[in-house]
Amino acid sequence: MTGFLLLFSIITLYYLGAVIFLWRGLKKVGQTPSGPPQNLEQSLNFSIVIAARNEESVIGRCLRSVFSQNLPEDRYEVIVVNDRSNDRTPKVCEEYRQRHSSLSVITVTETPSGIAPKKHAVMMGIAQARNEVIVVTDADCVVLPEWLATIDRNFTETAGLVQGITAYMRPEGMSRFFWSLQAIDFLSHGVVAAGAIGAGMPLNSNANNFAFRRKAFEEVGGYGSVSQKAVSGDDDFLLQRIAESGRWGVSFMIDPAGAVATRPAPTLKGIFEQRKRWGSKTVNYGPRQTVFLGGVFMFYCGCAATLIYGIINPAYLPVFGIMLAAKIAGEYLLMIPGTALFNQKHLRVYIIPASLLQLPMVIAAVIFGVFGKFSWKGERYKRVVK
Repeated sequence: MTGFLLLFSIITLYYLGAVIFLWRGLKKVGQTPSGPPQNLEQSLNFSIVIAARNEESVIGRCLRSVFSQNLPEDRYEVIVVNDRSNDRTPKVCEEYRQRHSSLSVITVTETPSGIAPKKHAVMMGIAQARNEVIVVTDADCVVLPEWLATIDRNFTETAGLVQGITAYMRPEGMSRFFWSLQAIDFLSHGVVAAGAIGAGMPLNSNANNFAFRRKAFEEVGGYGSVSQKAVSGDDDFLLQRIAESGRWGVSFMIDPAGAVATRPAPTLKGIFEQRKRWGSKTVNYGPRQTVFLGGVFMFYCGCAATLIYGIINPAYLPVFGIMLAAKIAGEYLLMIPGTALFNQKHLRVYIIPASLLQLPMVIAAVIFGVFGKFSWKGERYKRVVK
């Protein structure tokens, strides 16, 4: 019993230390000046890359919001990469191309072996981009009119990559409770991303709202030969590579004018498939990130283990109670300032129920994502392609 308590005391203290590390980073991000763009005459021009596979129901809305920017249209181009779609996605894109000369469409008919489909599509778009700053979003996203102008204002001379806020929109017909649980969990990923960037050890990113310099992308070798094979994680790997280069800075853009809205998964099965895909990429992170997240994952597994032990022997249940209390306390420490920073205070009431559901979801998603398969865009994948 003594050795058992010592082990779980150590991993609980590690978890709390990790939370404090991210909390301090979040405070630094929160000190970044925000507000509406002050100067729309800056010289940066943008190439927006959107990878789309069978997105006929949403790509039109996405393009409509992108072409509603308050910057002149000659300041940006839009590149849609039609990634093997077999629906009306190409037709919808063609309708917009006829109305906007700055829109171009690349059609991918086959993905080469040894590279993940999403990365291949994005790299095709980057290769055609004419401008210095590449901005990436997804076909199911909606952006605000000041999106590009806000990114512009956040790019300093030394910035290699700028990450922005992404939040879930609520689809018509989805119950508020189901949406809120997803929204607070998704928000937690953004809060961790912001805290890690502020702490100087970038962990995760979000490919539907981030921008980077082409020069920085090329100098670090893009996604890297190993990362190219990982089905998920193009955003995370690039963020980490640019940050670790020592040549370029990375930052988190907290200005709500630069936020992006995306759609949540419609079903529980969809959530689990999505989380498996997210979990699959973590084993390809850099050494520091892997060790950091590995310790947190051990804490999660420890929570599950103490619960199982407690069912067998009730004497262990207080240990589970302490670890669970530590988990919830740590999440409150991050999510209270995080919900304020991301203008999502209304989601605070869902922190505890989401925390309880997240525990088994994370454990299962990482295990099945790393060692099993997951569904994405109508296909089944392992974590890396051959």
